[in-house]
Amino acid sequence: MSVASYGSLLRLPVPRRLAAASVPADFSDWLDYAAVVALVVFAWGEGPFALAMFALALSLPYVLVGPFVAVVVDRVPIRTVLVVSNLGRGLATLGFAFAGDTAVLLALVFVRGCIDSAFTPARQAAIQASTPEELRGVANGLHQAINQTSKIAGPALGGLLLAFWSAQSIFMLNAALSLVAALIALTVTLPPRPTSDEEKGKFFTESLKGISEFGRSQRLMVALIFSACAYFAFFLYDALIALLAEGFGFGATAFGLSISASGFGGLVGALVAGSMAGKRPMLAMSLAAVISGVTTCAVAIAAQMGWSIQLPAFLLVLCFMGGATAFMLVPYRTIVQADAPPDRIARVFAAGEAVITLTMLSAPLIGSFIASQWGTPAAFLAGGAVLVLLGAVTLASHRGP
Repeated sequence: MSVASYGSLLRLPVPRRLAAASVPADFSDWLDYAAVVALVVFAWGEGPFALAMFALALSLPYVLVGPFVAVVVDRVPIRTVLVVSNLGRGLATLGFAFAGDTAVLLALVFVRGCIDSAFTPARQAAIQASTPEELRGVANGLHQAINQTSKIAGPALGGLLLAFWSAQSIFMLNAALSLVAALIALTVTLPPRPTSDEEKGKFFTESLKGISEFGRSQRLMVALIFSACAYFAFFLYDALIALLAEGFGFGATAFGLSISASGFGGLVGALVAGSMAGKRPMLAMSLAAVISGVTTCAVAIAAQMGWSIQLPAFLLVLCFMGGATAFMLVPYRTIVQADAPPDRIARVFAAGEAVITLTMLSAPLIGSFIASQWGTPAAFLAGGAVLVLLGAVTLASHRGP
């Protein structure tokens, strides 16, 4: 049996090529983020409503379209989906360069998200098909680390390029990244899917088989409910970090550092979770929730009481909170790959993503309401309390792996 390490994983040719394809694929999601915002706000003079629509265009495809696209992903060869989705994403991104107004640009952002909603479940299916079971934890940790790095470095690099290039040039570069991802994905050779004796039903009925799979597996259902509640707790306070930093007397520079610290924590957390969470994923998720929740509550109480905190300590807390997020996501994906049948894993994953995203979208509004009524620390305290309760209940009720 292989030792569950990143070295063991990367010595396998197919997982190595899949990870290599994921680097440009994930960066293409985030490299043009700053360029889109700059074009909408500074070039076209749009305001908060347009930015809110941009946020919805980024997230809604995974709720409205992903579960249906996943039916196709489960029916066709995985490599075909990996290649075609990257090519389609590249074409949509190229269209950004020729968009003449906000409505067209945001429509293309939505279309690209719809295409990407095929790539992500296909990648999960590819990990399941190509990675030995004992290495799936590190595989998910590696892919989450790649994704986290792209979220940190992509917008930063895109913003830097805006000092020298036009937004349209960045869009073209980003389209080229998707082409590179498609070319690497062509080299990923996967075993054929196991044949299913189940008779294919109508398209809508088939799309529901993803969510129905959670009813067949108690562990899958517990993992989904846990992940949805955890993300709800995180996003109760995620958008309020700037106000929390201000409450401690920190300025804009400290806020920027806190975002970097949180992102770095997510990167390290993904790698650590991948190497630790493969054998007991539910235990890892539960303990991470309790520890993260206690930390969040402690920071909230300190802010509520007006206690001072030094910047290094504040950054360390944000780093830890970011790492805890990854410690819950990586085991969840490992559970999906272990428990979902290969002929419907894309639908299971897409259905779970839709539920988590939908739950997550409601959290910032609730968090802002709590903050406006009882102060910013109250939103952090509420989120931390939810995490502690979630972790404790899961630990008490789920004795298995």
